[in-house]
Amino acid sequence: MTLLEERPVRVCSAEPTGRLLQPAASGERRLSWDVIRVLAVLSVVVQHATYTAQGVMPWLAPPPFTWSVEAGANTLMVVSAFFICVTIAKRRPGRWWTQRLSRLLPAYLVAVLVTYGATLLAADYGYWRPGVRDLVGNLLLVQGFDPAVTYMDHSYWTLPLQLGVFSLVALTVGLLGRDLWRRPGVLPLLAWFGVIAPVLLATYATGWLKFLSDGFVMWRWQLFAIGLAMWLASTRRISLTHLAALTAAGVLAEAVITPDTDSAIVLAAACLLIAAATLGPDWDFLRIGPLPRLIGWAAGVSYGVYLMNQQIGYFFAWLAQDYAGITGWGRLIGVLVLAFTLGWLLTRFVERPAFRALTARRQAKDRAASSSSSFSSGAPAETRTPSG
Repeated sequence: MTLLEERPVRVCSAEPTGRLLQPAASGERRLSWDVIRVLAVLSVVVQHATYTAQGVMPWLAPPPFTWSVEAGANTLMVVSAFFICVTIAKRRPGRWWTQRLSRLLPAYLVAVLVTYGATLLAADYGYWRPGVRDLVGNLLLVQGFDPAVTYMDHSYWTLPLQLGVFSLVALTVGLLGRDLWRRPGVLPLLAWFGVIAPVLLATYATGWLKFLSDGFVMWRWQLFAIGLAMWLASTRRISLTHLAALTAAGVLAEAVITPDTDSAIVLAAACLLIAAATLGPDWDFLRIGPLPRLIGWAAGVSYGVYLMNQQIGYFFAWLAQDYAGITGWGRLIGVLVLAFTLGWLLTRFVERPAFRALTARRQAKDRAASSSSSFSSGAPAETRTPSG
């Protein structure tokens, strides 16, 4: 999600860790990950449609209920961190980094342009009018570095965070080698560093350090530390007690940095679900009729939904009320339908084609190398790991 950009539907898990902790077999589709992603992105859309919309457009009629919890994007960051560990352990860091950006950036750039155009139209009716500097700043992802640049959509705060973490991970693995992933004591220390450092940065950072911290949203690293801890537990590199301690510390760090008790509690509950998906059996009780296919589809377009839901959702709510008299549940359902429709369009016509085009040459070389060197399945092992 991924957060947003990962597609965590196939997991190469470690050996079973016990009778009650049975990860899925290699290559098995995990419905549990799809469910978590869908719940997280639904939380994001509903929070924007029922809570933040009222602050941005106070003339809107009250929603049928208010969901003020800000935990959906945080959950997607934890999931993204888990799959960073799964994929970077299997791929060369430079190629891994290129694939991450190829998945993340094209859809983001198109979403910025569409949102900019929609905001200009709304400005003709009294809404805030963005300038060229806002457009260029958002396209270049410098919103956190330049105070004069306003976020076209505040959902975009996760992009600098993800790009910063992706770059840092690729650089670290590239310099120290992939053996870093096999050193038993290093990664748990990195997880604890990822929990403690954001609190120190949010409290004491000044000057250039604060500039970097704000620009790359480094005060949210604790979310990635939790995801790393989940992966370490799934590969039996830390105990369940150690996992619980790291997760609790990460949630506490989130509560300290952004004091919101309700959101911290929901994040903790989301971490329990992620732990269940990571360590336990798949959620086969949800395999009822077309439900798995519907959940899988919604999870597959979740990144597009995330990019397109907030600002454009505000405009839809405004139009629905003023021109069609639609409020309450009708407005909320309309925002959800629009968000998933736009998310599907962005995924279908931008994210996936752009990713294929940007990575086609490298994939062709991999297939050629595989056909000449693989005698087991005819495909390199990497194609059987979680897809980016």
